[in-house]
Amino acid sequence: MADSGTGTATVRELPLPSVLFGRVVFYGWYIVAVACLVSMMSMGVSAYGLGVFIMPMTEELGWSRTDISLGQTLSTGVMGFLGIVIGGLVDRRGGRVLIVFGAVVAGSAYIMLSQVQELWQYYLISGVVLTIGMGTMGAIVLNVVVSNWFLQRRGRAIAFTNLGVSFGAIVVPQVATWIIEAYGWRTAWIVIGVSIWVLVIPPAWIVMRRRPEDHGLEPDGGWVAVGSGHAVAAQRASVDGLRWTRRQVMRTPTLWMLIFVFGFGSVGMMGMLLHAVPFLRDSGYSGGQAAAAFAMLGYSGLISKPLWGLAVERFQARYVAAAEFSTLGLGVLAISEASSLPLMYSAIFLFGIGVGGMMTVQETVWADYYGRLTLGTVRSIGRAFTIVFSAAGPLVASLAYDLRGSYELAFLVFVGSYAGAAVLVLLTPFPRQPDVELGGLPEELVAGGSG
Repeated sequence: MADSGTGTATVRELPLPSVLFGRVVFYGWYIVAVACLVSMMSMGVSAYGLGVFIMPMTEELGWSRTDISLGQTLSTGVMGFLGIVIGGLVDRRGGRVLIVFGAVVAGSAYIMLSQVQELWQYYLISGVVLTIGMGTMGAIVLNVVVSNWFLQRRGRAIAFTNLGVSFGAIVVPQVATWIIEAYGWRTAWIVIGVSIWVLVIPPAWIVMRRRPEDHGLEPDGGWVAVGSGHAVAAQRASVDGLRWTRRQVMRTPTLWMLIFVFGFGSVGMMGMLLHAVPFLRDSGYSGGQAAAAFAMLGYSGLISKPLWGLAVERFQARYVAAAEFSTLGLGVLAISEASSLPLMYSAIFLFGIGVGGMMTVQETVWADYYGRLTLGTVRSIGRAFTIVFSAAGPLVASLAYDLRGSYELAFLVFVGSYAGAAVLVLLTPFPRQPDVELGGLPEELVAGGSG
């Protein structure tokens, strides 16, 4: 039996070996490996795949870029409401069932996208059905599950998880572009849908588990930080046993400041990811050149994400977040001013360095401020409000283009939002601790499953 602090939980056997090639392996790293794959097929596909479909879909179906962007805006709104439900579920039950369910729904939705003829069909499938699938196998679920398995090594664990998004940025646009040019955009959607079923469902069902305590283990496998990172590690350990109710979280000024921080940061992110390929095509680059340039986001992410992960283990995450937002703002400026393909590659690479830190730093900030035991609940509250800002990004970009024929005004808005996020995160204080502090899992959470 594993002592939960407020009750007991049956120790459950794990499906993969604790010794591999003669070396002891902490099970949390298996979780990270599968989470990396899932992040590629969820966030990697949704964030980096749609951009290459905009021009062929609008040309064949007669839609405008604003029409497509409104679908993304609807999606982010649905995601906000969905996150409120998902956060509590992943705290209580873990991520396994959620991820498998999401893969089934998302794969089906992509196949259905291949058959759309009317705009309302696109809005229903992309904005609602696909969003439900992506939400239940996406960022909140993956990062909360990984955060539960790691405390002092959380930065690198989340960074490795989100390397999958970088692989998606490299692979998805180029493969999708090739399929679109060879067989059409409808076939490309079908290939993506089937790939999600094949690559996500089996490993997620076999490997994913809720928390190490459910299996008689400790976060990080019992590893303790030493040396220069000790002060940061000690601070994280001090909040690890905290449990927050929704009411307690919503009464902290910290929550609302972080909502605005990551809200400002997400405006430019979603706008740039959706409209980067159309912007490059409008600038005179071919489809292949645009896809290759867009892939620079993936290459820079592969390099930068482990570095961001190590940085948030060594320094307070809010300082790292300010550096990350500043990098994003500089990247947008560089993209807007690039006058040749090599300069454009360099500018997108710079922006990609900032993108590489976005998820890693954000998730670490939330966990640093509120601990891991009810992190899903905390993140679902923050996500519900932050999503409003995310929805604005694609719409700002598309309206700027449709009204003025260029993305210049949108880029200025994005730079300003990153500057605001960088300043605000430095001013965000740690919240006062809740009235109830537990050294282990809440009893109502222990009664859940091992998913």
